[in-house]
Order: sequence, then structure tokens, then C-alpha cells
Amino acid sequence: MRSNTRSSSRSRASGVPQWCGCGCCPVLRWSTTEANPNKPFFGCPNYNINGKRWCGLFVWADVGEEDLRGRVMSTVDGDQVRVDLAWRIGKIEAEVRTQKMYILVLALFIVFVISFMLVVKA
Repeated sequence: MRSNTRSSSRSRASGVPQWCGCGCCPVLRWSTTEANPNKPFFGCPNYNINGKRWCGLFVWADVGEEDLRGRVMSTVDGDQVRVDLAWRIGKIEAEVRTQKMYILVLALFIVFVISFMLVVKA
């Protein structure tokens, strides 16, 4: 991965945000430029991936290694999190469809009972 000069750097004092502008957890990468060889930085996991928008997150990793361990999430882990979230969202959408069907059946039953009561009463 190459660091990009058009990226939006944040001040070193501000630290690494928990989420990037794309809603993803920043990933740790290493610069491959001649000016900053092998220098670690946090960036958007969508950088340089076909079909994905890059939000421009770029922050040099100036903190100690012990601080990085808790913040680092590899791209593979991020992809797994997205798959898990997509599965959960699909499951919730299916439950919502089921609940809507139950409400529809209940409403039809109530209409039927009220209609039956009106016919019998008359």
C-alpha cells in the first residue's frame, strides 16, 4: 500500500479515531514511499479497493506498540465483521417481514370476526 499525499491527515495529538468516514474501523498499514519507508499509519480499509469509496482517513501511528495492539484490526477481520453484520441485518429484516405478516393475519381475523358479529346480529 502506498501512502497518498491527497489524504486528510489529522494532527498527531488527536490520535486515531475509532471509526473512519466510511463507518469502518481504521486498519494499520505501513508506508512504501521513499520519503517514509515502512512507517506505520492508520488508514481507511477501503483505500485502494476496487468498487469501494475511500473516505481519506490517514493518521501516522506515532503511539507506542503496546497502544497499537488494542486498536489494530486487520482488513480480513473487518471483512468478517461486515459479513457478520450483513447476516444479522438480513436476519432482522426476515423477522420484521414475519411480524408484518402476523399483524396482517391478525387484522384480517379481527375484520372477519367483526363482520361475522354484524351479520349474526342483523
